[in-house]
Amino acid sequence: MFFLTRIILTMKTLLKTLKWIGIIVLIVVLALVVAVYSMYPPKMDAPQVAIAASADSAVIAQGKYLVLGAAHCAVCHINGDRKKIEELETSIFTKPLSGGLPFTMPGAAFYSANITPDKETGIGRYSDAELARIIRYGVRPDNTIIFPFMRYPNVSDEDLTAIISYLRTLSPVNNKVPPSELNFFWKAISAFFLKPYAPEGDIAKSVARDTSVEYGRYLANAVSGCKDCHTNMDMQTGEFVGEPYAGGQKTPSVTEEPGVWVYTPNLTPDPETGHIYGWSQDEFVERLKNKGRLVKESIMPWEAYRNMSDNDLIAIYKYLQTLPPVNHEVKDLVVHEPQ
Repeated sequence: MFFLTRIILTMKTLLKTLKWIGIIVLIVVLALVVAVYSMYPPKMDAPQVAIAASADSAVIAQGKYLVLGAAHCAVCHINGDRKKIEELETSIFTKPLSGGLPFTMPGAAFYSANITPDKETGIGRYSDAELARIIRYGVRPDNTIIFPFMRYPNVSDEDLTAIISYLRTLSPVNNKVPPSELNFFWKAISAFFLKPYAPEGDIAKSVARDTSVEYGRYLANAVSGCKDCHTNMDMQTGEFVGEPYAGGQKTPSVTEEPGVWVYTPNLTPDPETGHIYGWSQDEFVERLKNKGRLVKESIMPWEAYRNMSDNDLIAIYKYLQTLPPVNHEVKDLVVHEPQ
């Protein structure tokens, strides 16, 4: 009888403890939910950007070159279907930049913005300075932060002016893009970790366009996004977690096939694991301009980079040769994971 009474008392104590643990857990979960939804979408201030569009034909021409080439804006902002790989070669020239292109990953779907000058659904809603702030810092006029798909914090004032000047010349297209669809996990990540893009050092007013290593550094890091894709990144926070240009970043296939992932190659001049080690300058230019998407799943914007000038590609090649070699093997560029 004594032992039975002891067991009953022990069970009562245990149940009471579990009850309080359950209450505490419930309070913590409710507090987390309240915190996430009160902080989503995240807002943060960012500097204003004194940029105004130009009507100068040379400035507009440079903007067109950047949008359709080096900065590859058109690849993401076309109104089309990324799964139709065969159309990508021409779509950046034939389809309007009215957005709506989906970028999906488990638990989230993002849609590219309408960057035509439509006043209701496109960039016609924004002043030049507001648009410049969105591009440079990823912060809208109401201070909400956009996801770090488009990272141009160090693009020069001259090139930013050119991009905006060209976009203002496009025909406006009324296309209301769906809002991003995020589950609770992604909203929590946004609420707690999303921050405006941070420029690295001073932002240049202009950069001399030549074939120098310095210009290649600017193109690769500030304009063409080479570093963003070829450096391993925490896709939930946007923070770099790998050695610069050593590859290994995991991203969904451009075809958006379930379970198909792409790993970016190592671009450092490591003799054992460097993907382009031993390539000549001419081979590099030929690969970028003329060979295109040899791996159909590749997320690299080949369609835009083929429009880059030989001199710009030469500058990037020269810069890549100056990187510190990093021994980091990326065994498979495309991986099929079971669903």
